[in-house]
Amino acid sequence: MDAETFNRMYAVGTQVRVFPNTREDGSRITRTRTRAVQVQHGLAVVHVDGIRCAFDTRHIDPLPADYVTEPVR
Repeated sequence: MDAETFNRMYAVGTQVRVFPNTREDGSRITRTRTRAVQVQHGLAVVHVDGIRCAFDTRHIDPLPADYVTEPVR
């Protein structure tokens, strides 16, 4: 998905599941902290909270707004 499409569909602060290494190595739940941008060769990337590197939008899964990440008390 290109950056323009990603940004239309998902606002900054969208909860996402990211795969820092590979999908087989496990995931982490976080939020986007920037809009997606196009970089070399048309790759779309976005930065997320708590991780320094940018992620290819193909390697993150946006989560529903009502996705619960912490137990309700």
